[in-house]
Amino acid sequence: MELPGGTTNLASNDTSVSLPAPPSSLLGAVIVVLSLCHAVMPTIVDEGLALVPHHSVFSPVATLPIPFIWNVLTAHVFEASFLRMLLFAPGAVLLAQKLERLWTLRSLGFLLAFASVGASIVVIFIEIIEVNQTSQERDFFRPVRGCCGLIVALSVGLRHAYPLEVLPVVPKSWGLQWRHLPISLVACAMACGLLGPTWLLPEWPFAPAALFFAWFHLRYIMWFPHANSYGDHSSDFCFANFFPTALRPVAAGVGAFTHQLACVFAPTYLRIRQPEDEADKAENSQAIMFDPSQPAAGAVLWNTSGTTSLSAASATWPPAPPATWPQSGTGVPVPGGPGSKEYDERRAKALKLLDENISSLLQPSLPAARGLPSSAELAPAILGERSDAAELPGAAEASIVHSGDIDQSEV
Repeated sequence: MELPGGTTNLASNDTSVSLPAPPSSLLGAVIVVLSLCHAVMPTIVDEGLALVPHHSVFSPVATLPIPFIWNVLTAHVFEASFLRMLLFAPGAVLLAQKLERLWTLRSLGFLLAFASVGASIVVIFIEIIEVNQTSQERDFFRPVRGCCGLIVALSVGLRHAYPLEVLPVVPKSWGLQWRHLPISLVACAMACGLLGPTWLLPEWPFAPAALFFAWFHLRYIMWFPHANSYGDHSSDFCFANFFPTALRPVAAGVGAFTHQLACVFAPTYLRIRQPEDEADKAENSQAIMFDPSQPAAGAVLWNTSGTTSLSAASATWPPAPPATWPQSGTGVPVPGGPGSKEYDERRAKALKLLDENISSLLQPSLPAARGLPSSAELAPAILGERSDAAELPGAAEASIVHSGDIDQSEV
């Protein structure tokens, strides 16, 4: 929420954090600054911030016995290529900007941190296995850095928050939604890393690893205060649903194996919630998602309706307006928010479009389209009141049409 003085206040439960700028802007600034620093002094930045497998296991400094464990996080927030920085920095800002509308700073930070650490650990193990197989110890000292894992983690969060919303940057005729974005980004990263030259995207393993760990965080660990539960255990958010239909059996096996393996180490914490009765079963099988149709006093609300079900939204539409719409520090409605001129224009346009769609569904029936009386007018004639029927124009022809319909339906 924007406060007077340009500060951003994000609350998580009872904890408030004041930032000089929105988290999305700070994330983009960190990516740009560290990437520019890498362009000026690449060796120093790589040694201190990039993911070097040797430095993460053994300390490169004799006077500092602690390994550089922070590079499992810092390796994801800068780029070695200036062109990739121009591509990934705005992308990270736009994705985080949309996600911070619903999530607190703590939730967003935990997601990115968990996905980044998990992806870095996977890359370290890959490098260790590769060194043991090829005996090329030089790869153990090769720095890995890049923001593709960060982008994929943000896209997983958006896939959970806005699964059925159309992507704004692609033609609507393609039918791409936010739920298609994570696997699309992973496919592009793997294609660039495996099929392209080695310098194009050497950190491509960050992308699939970040997809898995971001899903794992949202599935089991993240706290949803509005649903009063840890993780989204619905069938709509299972790991297989991230993939195309042809790959879902394999993905389902990977998700089941990972779940069983994780339950060995934390059986009570990572256990899927089992419903006790039919009501709990119905609630547990539905996804936890943001419901934009239920604003209340400027706060975002959540529901537990299924991602493909419109029953909950239809039952509460239109929502009752709050007593006062959210306003800025000067008492003027927030630009684009409820109560503003832009909001009223969009609402009027939406209501007009809704009226037109409803009117198109109420077109005249076949007899009226042919210039004949309606069924209600012909009811007395069909029932035998021939005196009234004779006065209606085209009654004889319409009676034949309706009688034919009745006889056919009776057969």
